[in-house]
Amino acid sequence: MTEANGDPRGAFAAGLRAAISDRGITLARLQSLLADDGNRVSMATLSYWRSGARQPEGAQSLAAVEGIEDRLGLHRGHLTSLLGPSTRLGPVVPPRLPFDEEREQRETAETFAALRSVPQETLRDLSTQVTVYVGARGAVEKIVMRSLVQAVRGVITEIPLIDVAPEETEMMSVISDVVGGRIDREYLHPGRLLSGVVIALDEPITMGGTTLIEFTETFPPGYPARQSAWHATARPARESLIWVHFSPAALPSWCEEYIETEDEYSATMRSLQGGSVHLVRHGFGPGVLGLRWGYDR
Repeated sequence: MTEANGDPRGAFAAGLRAAISDRGITLARLQSLLADDGNRVSMATLSYWRSGARQPEGAQSLAAVEGIEDRLGLHRGHLTSLLGPSTRLGPVVPPRLPFDEEREQRETAETFAALRSVPQETLRDLSTQVTVYVGARGAVEKIVMRSLVQAVRGVITEIPLIDVAPEETEMMSVISDVVGGRIDREYLHPGRLLSGVVIALDEPITMGGTTLIEFTETFPPGYPARQSAWHATARPARESLIWVHFSPAALPSWCEEYIETEDEYSATMRSLQGGSVHLVRHGFGPGVLGLRWGYDR
């Protein structure tokens, strides 16, 4: 077995072996110390972890790894950050920036870098529900977003979000009423089209774990009128749902759904039902899923 360059379990095994060797402790002694802390792990399991034949998975095993870090005098996260993708997560495809335009691709990467955000390969979007409220002028007034996110490697303490304005502007939308975290950093790209925020989670999640966040997005006076609602994902998501509610004073003349992926672009006209329209897809991504509308008058 090659170490970190081959089998992804190698980095964790190598780190564990090095820490045990530096501490000058036997595996049996480590097991005894873990048991004293309430982390009961068998000798066979510890041996598997040390050799790289298996890696820790599940809440109990990951708690034991944190106990190992404490007992071996390591910083929290030193070993968990070396864990490869969980075999319990199912297929985890490499992430891909979902935008097709070269400028949006480039500025998205630059915005992530400026935010110093966690790498996109460490997390995936399982389910996102976007509820959009359109005002009497026909533009979006408020968006409420609820997202279920899963860690696919290491420990996740924050989640980055990217927004693309309808046109270049010096303003950013306002994120408020965050549930499950708090706004830690924000950044407006010099190109004035893209911006980003980082939500620091109330509780970190480890590989395979999930967190649910919710927030409200509003737009300050002077922000370009937005007559679309979309969601972009870098990996296939279990569910993507967009639900747009129109003011009775601003029912659109037309509405269409659109889908953008690396291989295709499609747009389909939609009719309103009771002043609202929704779009849902299962297993969609990477790509952009959206609804847009307009007024003939």
